[in-house]
Amino acid sequence: MFLYLYLLLDEYSRKAIHWLISWRQRAEDAQQLLEGGLLAENILDCPEEQRPEIINDRGRQMKARSIKTIFELHGMPQLFARPRTPNDNPFIESAFGTAKRAPGYPGRFLDLDDSVRYFEQYFQWYNTEHLHSGIDYVTPEQCHLGLRDQIVSERKAKLDKQRRLRKQVNRRNWEPSQSLSGGFISLSTLRHVA
Repeated sequence: MFLYLYLLLDEYSRKAIHWLISWRQRAEDAQQLLEGGLLAENILDCPEEQRPEIINDRGRQMKARSIKTIFELHGMPQLFARPRTPNDNPFIESAFGTAKRAPGYPGRFLDLDDSVRYFEQYFQWYNTEHLHSGIDYVTPEQCHLGLRDQIVSERKAKLDKQRRLRKQVNRRNWEPSQSLSGGFISLSTLRHVA
């Protein structure tokens, strides 16, 4: 028997917006996921032209009439990945891969409650502590809040400052007259001496 992880992921920030775990793949679960995510992010308060496109797989739960109705009702286009083409939605595939490679991932869960406990901790870590390589090594939460550019520019300014300081230190402390008293030592000389 399998547990299914439903995940609503913001592709720009890679933030896990909403998730749930179920024993079955049902339209009711997908509907609960979507409603929870739309409400949590206040997406329904945005003008229709600013609402996101939803990209999902071709599972029967996502093609159900009730799900299509939600998207039509809220003016959000629903796009489907091509069959057997995971690279149509690489962000979600990467997120699932990251979850499975996490150091604390147990591989198997005793029951639904056990999996919920694990993923509550995991997604808290993923959103607020995990430095994501695809978004300039900031957390998904920082990127989602619009802090990415500021953090990256501050980081770049600190790095530039340290490089300038390092150049000054290296230029000030080294002079050719301070070299060893026999000139330069080559590696071949060191080998023969040892």
